[in-house]
Amino acid sequence: MKMVLGYIFLVVLAGVFVMTGYTKITGAEMMIETFDSFSYPTWTMYLIGALELLSAVGLLIPRTRILASGILTFILIGAVGSHLIYAQYAAVPLPAILLVANIVVLLVSLHRLEEEESNMDMVQA
Repeated sequence: MKMVLGYIFLVVLAGVFVMTGYTKITGAEMMIETFDSFSYPTWTMYLIGALELLSAVGLLIPRTRILASGILTFILIGAVGSHLIYAQYAAVPLPAILLVANIVVLLVSLHRLEEEESNMDMVQA
């Protein structure tokens, strides 16, 4: 049951990043306005959108989950920081919640990797 809930959590989290990445890649007006309000060049919106889309897929693949989660963690730290710096406080909760969820995925994935390496050491001994 735990495994099923974990996979459902990952699929939902990946789905959120597919949606946010898609809105950036397609140049949604809201995203353009947000990046303009931060005085960020437009190309950064497309880059972040592409990274979000690729990382969303990476979250669903066990071998790439740690890398994808790490990339998303940095993106989300930037998102939370940007919204705080530019006093867009109403926009902080979503990236903050996603950041916490992503850190949980990262920590669980790192723990599983550590367990697998430990098991490999026992087998080799």
